[in-house]
Amino acid sequence: MMEPNTNTLARIQTVIAEELDNAAADLRPDRRLEELGLDSLAVIEIMFRLEDIFDVRMGDERVPIKTIQDIVDNVDILLREREAAVK
Repeated sequence: MMEPNTNTLARIQTVIAEELDNAAADLRPDRRLEELGLDSLAVIEIMFRLEDIFDVRMGDERVPIKTIQDIVDNVDILLREREAAVK
């Protein structure tokens, strides 16, 4: 597991909290998405929202996403790849 980017984590927690109508503070990085009541369709919708928010595109390969931290790690990788491509 990567060191979490707190800004990425906070933004993702906010998006998930909005989806669940829940407090972002309750959404620890190690929380499993299924425990939160998010089904696969809801996760896909969240990922599309995050693509727009972070201006990244998720690849066609499906990375296993089981926890909030998995989402953070995935987004952080895409942000680093985008930054490296700009340099």
